[in-house]
Amino acid sequence: MRVLIIEDEPIAVQRLTTMLREIDREIQVAGVIESVEAGIAYFEKPEKLDLVFMDIELGDGQSFKIVEEAKIDVPIIFITAYSEHTLKAFKLNSIDYLLKPLNANELTQAILKYRRHHGQVKKPTDLAALLKELQGPAREIKARFLARTGTRLISAPTDQIAYFYTKDKLQYIKTIKNEDLVIDKRLDEIENEVDGRTFFRANRQFIVNYNNIDKVHAWFSGKLKVSVNPTAYEDIIVSRLRAAEFKKWLGE
Repeated sequence: MRVLIIEDEPIAVQRLTTMLREIDREIQVAGVIESVEAGIAYFEKPEKLDLVFMDIELGDGQSFKIVEEAKIDVPIIFITAYSEHTLKAFKLNSIDYLLKPLNANELTQAILKYRRHHGQVKKPTDLAALLKELQGPAREIKARFLARTGTRLISAPTDQIAYFYTKDKLQYIKTIKNEDLVIDKRLDEIENEVDGRTFFRANRQFIVNYNNIDKVHAWFSGKLKVSVNPTAYEDIIVSRLRAAEFKKWLGE
């Protein structure tokens, strides 16, 4: 099976490629595309493909534009950090829809769904063994994160972390003492390692700690503006489609 990956984050590409190889060594990655513009150009004279993995949010826009302008007839599995795109994804040529950070079991199920629709189902005994192997132990909630300031390494307990944020392609921890520590993990990874009762992924730039939320204001078009302590370098805006989930989290 030949697949194309449309994704602009190298770490995400590496993770997806590794997971695909672990699921089925016969899966071949035909190429990686990093932008909407390159995607449209690619499908003017595409290679033979069986499946496309497509991140929705790219640096130069949403990949939906590739599907709409290039008129792709290859099945697609959309990938994104936000569930707000679900409806539009399934109106296009979508087999499935996966949220970041990718889960091996969910990725396997998506590939099985593709094979069921395209006559490539493997033996049930093989699939059952694979799913059992991939499920593994339940995820572990981290009590602390390794970070650095300059050349000094610091172990930051989660109860001392006000929020995680990204700025200028780097990821940071903001401590309750107003320290900015660099952390070598993407927010997608961190989101899967913190306690969801305490931390919330407000948007692509911020994961906030409930205990350090100062105020929440209604914002334009049904969005919410979150004020935190210590103050963030930019406004933290929760999208309209995530606002209900955020309010529910606040009231848990």
